[in-house]
Amino acid sequence: MAEEGEEWVWINFIHSGAHHELQISIDEHEFYVVAADGEIVHPQKVHAANCNLGEHISILVHLNQKPGDCGCSGCAVDTFQIWGILHYSSKVNDSSGFVVPNTKPWVHLNGTLVSSSLTAMDETKLAPFPERPPPRTTDSTLRLSVNMTGPAAWSLGLGSHQAFRQQLPPLLWEDESRGDTTFGGHGSLLNGSVVDIIFENGANVTTQHPFHKHNHKAWIIGYGHGGFPWATIEEAIDEGAGKFFNFEDPPIRDGCRLGNATGDWTVIRYQITFPAASMLHCHMIHHFGAGQQLVLLEGVESMAKIPQEVKNKVHADFVPDLRYGPLD
Repeated sequence: MAEEGEEWVWINFIHSGAHHELQISIDEHEFYVVAADGEIVHPQKVHAANCNLGEHISILVHLNQKPGDCGCSGCAVDTFQIWGILHYSSKVNDSSGFVVPNTKPWVHLNGTLVSSSLTAMDETKLAPFPERPPPRTTDSTLRLSVNMTGPAAWSLGLGSHQAFRQQLPPLLWEDESRGDTTFGGHGSLLNGSVVDIIFENGANVTTQHPFHKHNHKAWIIGYGHGGFPWATIEEAIDEGAGKFFNFEDPPIRDGCRLGNATGDWTVIRYQITFPAASMLHCHMIHHFGAGQQLVLLEGVESMAKIPQEVKNKVHADFVPDLRYGPLD
């Protein structure tokens, strides 16, 4: 509810869901997207804004319509819908009882715009303000192929993450606890280094993936279709693919979207500015639970030495069966 006399209202949307991305709109009100994942951006004036799983979107709304109630919807890009009411009035405590208002929506139930004359947020153009371009060179590149490897198994990289590994001695100092879904350490992903991650859909992938990276935000520097045939971003540019990349003002986000077709790809670039054991995972809960997650040991060579008494603390001994799956 907006207070009497207010001309503008700032609204934060935080998507803590696990299945469906949302298309946010406020009936009969255009608004400005002003921040994404806590990063101020050059404003976009739109009728609807996308908020994918795990994302934060902040908007400014001009309260310039007739005082009263108007619908505020978050439509899943499917057939589900969340409803709210934006109420503002020239009179104190003036309320309609918060029944569903009879206001004109900008979007259909499935999140698409009702008219081609309307404007939706373009997440690829959420340029940071002030400008913060990414480093122009990188120190290492990770290639992560995305595949559905079984009826209930998704992989990110070399295989599905195995949940039982959380029961093993901490992977910070125990190599045997790491498996195929731990990257870094032993001279790679060093503190201060710049890292590129290339996400690429494998065969027969038909769903989008909202990937979320913990600890270090990343520049989303490139998108494309039809596969990523180059070994590195530098090689791609040398071979004439520079049009797919943005090194001037790419979005800075907590994660990124990978498209829903075989061969779709997304590239992020980030700098390791402090040591951490960071999760990288798909935010769709059925993909996450099916193994689409991994651990990045970032800058761990600069961590303080772990005391032996900490390593010697009691932990659960667990010997996994060789056929354990990601959900076992």
